[in-house]
Amino acid sequence: MRLLCALISVLFLTINPTSAQPLNYDPYFVLPAGLGQTSIDAGVVVSDTGDIFNTSDVVAMAKFNPHEKVEAGARFAFGWLNDTESNFSSLVVGAKYSLGHHSAATFNLTVPAGGVDHPGLSLGLMNSTELTTGLMLNAQFQLGLLKGYNGGKGIVVDALIEPVKVFNNRYSAYLDLFITSNTDRLSDFLAVNLGPNIDISIGDGSVLNIGVTLGLSGDAKQQETGLTFILLRNM
Repeated sequence: MRLLCALISVLFLTINPTSAQPLNYDPYFVLPAGLGQTSIDAGVVVSDTGDIFNTSDVVAMAKFNPHEKVEAGARFAFGWLNDTESNFSSLVVGAKYSLGHHSAATFNLTVPAGGVDHPGLSLGLMNSTELTTGLMLNAQFQLGLLKGYNGGKGIVVDALIEPVKVFNNRYSAYLDLFITSNTDRLSDFLAVNLGPNIDISIGDGSVLNIGVTLGLSGDAKQQETGLTFILLRNM
């Protein structure tokens, strides 16, 4: 769905990749919703379906719109089910600024807390285009700066291309293509991953997103099949 740039997919790459901090507080591609809108997400992101109870991150995100053009949010990740992460593994805070009905600029900061020793800064642009009734194309481009994202070398370059098919008011399908690398050594840190996923509306402003992630190409592509279960609720 929208942007799993978080963990696994919209996962960024460090110059010496030992962990992956999300470049955006929002796990999904969602433009600012307007003044007063608030939502929360919570779920599990699994990096290896063959070892779920040792490779899973629990994620929680909350965001609100204090202005008709501005959205602010924060995302927490916990390594309770991940042998390689601390119990509190990361915190990303950020904002989106609407540039129009179909585009926005993004600003995010990964905080040196939990398992993260250094701050990271990401800047990005997002755009949505309606191709025809019920069919859209979302795109997002982000740059990861500072040691918390790039490991002290180069610039992390991250792109999302996301075709969206809305079937009805209950089901939507997404085919996320994630492309990530680092300008210091583009070929060495190239990761091209695919993340098909689906939204299922369960009523009362709640949506369940279920998806998988697959490594397609590049030396840094995802090695194992990943899985996500995230519940989203608008309030």
